[in-house]
Amino acid sequence: MGTPESEIQIFLNHLGGFATDFLPLIVLTGLLLLYSVYFGRDRFAPLIAGLYAALVLYTAFPYTLAVLAGPLAKVLFFGALTVLTTFAFSGLSHFMARAGSSLLSSIILSIAVAGFLTAISLHTLPVTEVYHFNAATKALFATNQAFFWWLAAPLVAVFFFGS
Repeated sequence: MGTPESEIQIFLNHLGGFATDFLPLIVLTGLLLLYSVYFGRDRFAPLIAGLYAALVLYTAFPYTLAVLAGPLAKVLFFGALTVLTTFAFSGLSHFMARAGSSLLSSIILSIAVAGFLTAISLHTLPVTEVYHFNAATKALFATNQAFFWWLAAPLVAVFFFGS
């Protein structure tokens, strides 16, 4: 066993490695947590429904090759679809608790939605043409089984932590 200073350095190196391995997930979780704090946790239901609807519309869009040139245009199109469908589902916010929501519930919902977004970034959106995910992130999100579970994660999180 090394000195306490070397043990602390080893711990910090592992912590730094974890942060860089899962940077997209950490950043998305933080942004979604800010969304939850600013708009209220009850706004997660319309956001989640909007993300699912945007995913379906994006994959079924028949003019992708003719209209959407380049990965940035495709990601922006998905973002626009997400905003529109989130507004369309804004009435769903009545199904989630408005008061007495805990920070832990918001964190869990944020992680579930961030995982969902990371999984569709690897499988559906052309994000990999712009950002190269590392092996640790791919191991957690890139398999077909992981994709299924990350697609289901927001629904499970809303079921257990939505009220």
